[in-house]
Amino acid sequence: TKDAIALTHAPTIQEGKSDIILSGDQVALQVHESCGHPIELDRVLGYEANFAGRSFLSPDQLGKLQYGSEHVSIVMDATLDHGNGLGTFGYDDEGVKAQRKYAVKNGKFVGYLMSRETAPRVGETRSNGCMRAEYYKLPIIRMTNVSLEPGDWDYDEMIEDTRDGYLMVTNYGWSIDQKRYNFQFNTEKGYRIKNGSIGEMVRGPTYSGITPEFWNSCDAIGNKKSWVLWGTPNCGKGQPGQTMVTGHGASPSRFRNIRVFGAS
Repeated sequence: TKDAIALTHAPTIQEGKSDIILSGDQVALQVHESCGHPIELDRVLGYEANFAGRSFLSPDQLGKLQYGSEHVSIVMDATLDHGNGLGTFGYDDEGVKAQRKYAVKNGKFVGYLMSRETAPRVGETRSNGCMRAEYYKLPIIRMTNVSLEPGDWDYDEMIEDTRDGYLMVTNYGWSIDQKRYNFQFNTEKGYRIKNGSIGEMVRGPTYSGITPEFWNSCDAIGNKKSWVLWGTPNCGKGQPGQTMVTGHGASPSRFRNIRVFGAS
């Protein structure tokens, strides 16, 4: 209630470029939308284009594209060792055992979510176990636990190291293009960071970017202490539509020189 009242009086931010720190739950959604969906190989190959289209991650970029900075590693992990997440299971619906594979390793794009059918299309000999559906529907390629691996930054130290920027928390909405390349995310509230300290609340801070440029601007990721295996309970895909649960581990992370603006 206190925050809701404060938000009605909080200022919006001016359009411009700024360093931003995103809360862990917001980073998890960013992973889901700008990494999880574009690494689904059926989207890449044109087998699936429903619910926000296809993917900018074409096969010729596999092993070559600098998807993010050296700090960014994103894993596809359905095993229990990763945590008891919404994308954790023993075997997928093609009978493939749960696995841990990298989609992005130290910034380099290195892997897709694949099925038995699609894996050979990119030179792989086996699926990485991600065919999932409700029992009465046809299995399709779905996210497992697609997670940003923790870094080595303590949350308080990340704030203290930020001279000027914004902390953005609590997602409010988003949009992303048909290739998962150009996006905009709105958060409900944020806080001005000045000289390493959290200051006044701001209302409806929004950021936008181009997926690889955005992830290449990441220079700090929270450590294991702030890492949480979040979940998405209603990921839509397919035609006819299907809904699936997915997991996304993430911790607060910092991105430099990002376009920001305020809610209207």
